[in-house]
Amino acid sequence: KSADNGDDDEITDDKIREIKCIGSSSQTCVFLSDYNYDKARAERAIRAYDKETNQRIKPLAAYIEKKMDDAVPNTGRKPNYKDKKDDGEPPLYKEPLPLRTKDAAAPEKLHKFKYPVVDSCNNLAAKFPTDAGLLLNEEGDMVYSNVANRQHDIDVMEYAKYCPVDADPYLPWIHDIFPSNDGKVVHFVAQNKRRCNTGRRFSNRLEALIPQVAIMQPVSVERIENKEAIKLAPELWAPESDGDGDYDELVLPRYRLVSPEEAKEGDGDFTRFICRFHTLEYDEETQSTKEVILGETLSTYPANYEFVNYRKRKHTMMSVLGKDNGLFWLSNLRFDCPVPENGNLQEAISRGENVLDDGTPSVYVDVVPIRTSPRFGFGNSMFTKELIGDNYFKKTSFFVHPYEFNRTEYGFDAKTSYGDKNVLPRVEASGRWENIPICKPISPPPLSKEKSKAVALTESGQAIEKKEKPHTLSACLWASATFHTRGNDRKVTDTVERIKEWIEYHLLVGFDHFYVYDNTGAHTNETSLKDVLSLFSDTEVTRIDWPTVCCNNNKPGDENTGERSSQYAAESSCRQRYGQYTEWIASIDTDEYLVPMGKYNSMKEVVADAKKEGNNVLSFKSTRAYPNYDTMELFYNGGECGKADKPLCLAKRNNVTYIEAYNCDFEALPKPDWADRAKKQIYQPDYVLSHFVHYSTITHDILKTYTQSKKDGDKRYNDFYYERNKRERFTNELEEAVMVHTKTTVPGNTKGFKKNCHFGFVETWKDKCRVGFPIPNNVLDVNASRPDGYKYNCYTNEKLTSTFIPKLTEALKKRSGA
Repeated sequence: KSADNGDDDEITDDKIREIKCIGSSSQTCVFLSDYNYDKARAERAIRAYDKETNQRIKPLAAYIEKKMDDAVPNTGRKPNYKDKKDDGEPPLYKEPLPLRTKDAAAPEKLHKFKYPVVDSCNNLAAKFPTDAGLLLNEEGDMVYSNVANRQHDIDVMEYAKYCPVDADPYLPWIHDIFPSNDGKVVHFVAQNKRRCNTGRRFSNRLEALIPQVAIMQPVSVERIENKEAIKLAPELWAPESDGDGDYDELVLPRYRLVSPEEAKEGDGDFTRFICRFHTLEYDEETQSTKEVILGETLSTYPANYEFVNYRKRKHTMMSVLGKDNGLFWLSNLRFDCPVPENGNLQEAISRGENVLDDGTPSVYVDVVPIRTSPRFGFGNSMFTKELIGDNYFKKTSFFVHPYEFNRTEYGFDAKTSYGDKNVLPRVEASGRWENIPICKPISPPPLSKEKSKAVALTESGQAIEKKEKPHTLSACLWASATFHTRGNDRKVTDTVERIKEWIEYHLLVGFDHFYVYDNTGAHTNETSLKDVLSLFSDTEVTRIDWPTVCCNNNKPGDENTGERSSQYAAESSCRQRYGQYTEWIASIDTDEYLVPMGKYNSMKEVVADAKKEGNNVLSFKSTRAYPNYDTMELFYNGGECGKADKPLCLAKRNNVTYIEAYNCDFEALPKPDWADRAKKQIYQPDYVLSHFVHYSTITHDILKTYTQSKKDGDKRYNDFYYERNKRERFTNELEEAVMVHTKTTVPGNTKGFKKNCHFGFVETWKDKCRVGFPIPNNVLDVNASRPDGYKYNCYTNEKLTSTFIPKLTEALKKRSGA
């Protein structure tokens, strides 16, 4: 009956009566076809569940499974850390891969951890258990510090209360989850946790976390019936009522590890996770709620990471040493869980109807890793003829790594490694993520009145064949109101002031929208960027609460080099969430300003011409600008910067914008070649599938297979891929656009400026001038000095001075109501 009147009417849908349950008293049922999702029915089931459990949401949980017994004893070797070329050697792995029997993979053998902080779909990404957050000790310090190499000996089971991945590294380190707009898949944004720490002190952790890379390597499975699974692997765990395979009548599949050729194309040939979808239903007969399984699907990758590694000509995806941080394309892990084609389920998810008005989800997914031994070495990659061509590994001259022990003409030998009877344990007996809420799809940002009119005209125009994206140029930004620099050297608190100016400036030069991932919650609970961002309309700025802690804030030169995992995940999330709504994305920070040059007055004009030329990525060289002496004032703090009667440092004046103060670069245009090492980019998300701070790590072209190349009529398939200049190029800094890097020079770094910046002083690494003195007309006379005795040392951007800084000053006044 209809529940529009709000009454608790009896559910009469005959489909519900056809649900099959395991045993007469079981709470688990299956409904795999013609499911009719009804929001009123879902609300009733949740009300009943709340009465039964005193909670409206099924609790997010992780099940920790025991480490697999797959390594041959006394094989493998840790590296000699004194020899930089020694990566160590992995162990040999047992063949065939041992079954995960009921001695290890059984419900009673798993360790369960619940995460009640996930209490609704509201702000899900900020609540997901990625780390311990701001867990402080009595002294006010973080219990799990992300600097100074203090986490090498943590109790992983204790830490699993906050994040389960260290305890069970086959679980993906998930940072964001949301369904596609058509409701057909659920997107997962994860990170590779093995990248967090390196070096000798972390050797045991690095070994334990190898599965974090293994789950980026696809495997193949075939679906089999339960009776066949029991026949092949009777030693696996089974419920007591299933000794003869009666469970099979529920039509849930079982899975067997196979080669890609044996798997069904598009369904298990390149996968890694089993995705079980389920909901709650209220059963009138028992007057209780029951979990109803809506189907199981097999995950897919948006990009085959192993294939990408091959195209980049790398000999392995991982080493025992673990110093794999240069493989930036292995930092982010993204995968999708296809939503079952079951009745109107996909439609309900696409409309967000599966989420109640208070944010309570009614549909969930469990993510179950398919556990296999890691594949070390290029020759152990799992490829097919379609990917790499005929007999590639028999004719290639590419370096064969000593990790490799056997292989087929297409790489990994699945038959030898897995055998014919390697059936996976049931979901209930497997380590997994359970009850991950399926929330609403990501909505596009609202459009301004002017943009809405333009889009409406476009949609009504008969000559328009392809619907345009609502935005041309957007920016993804990861920022915090307060934070510590790498190594926790200095505390920075100027982001609130900076971000207001930065957004205002980039609106002036043609940006449409800004997606700000607010990381303040990783540093303090006392403030955020919410207030300053509220100065801008929701047509201009979208704020995403992102309190995830960087797993390693050490300096890049440290043996245990830094890994800003929170930033990398935010960038991956932003591209996945919002790339569908913008033609170009800029990946820059609040101290980086893009300046249109030459004939251009808008960055939108720049990317429009780049698109016409067939460019997909525009790169900007980076050199650090320093504060202009004429925009600064004397500063003291009672410490290193002296006292009121004798100030020793300089600080930017409050009435000066950052871009005006730092319009003072020590390098003339065009910038030198070495400045490309810290480049930043604007890219097209339809072409760049994965981006890592400075680099477009996975692009559309790198995924072209041997077969596709032949279909396209390419003269030659080059297995080693490099981005062509037409696809990715640097901008012309004099005639097109340039980036000004205004990284904050803290007052303490200006101490000694009177000596270090004086004309004739010979600078050293220790005694260096960190204050700018603009060169007249940008023409340097090495024999000239300022009247006050300081040396000329920096170049100004005249277009900033004459055009954009005056406009910015006026725009900021208008924004503040002055």
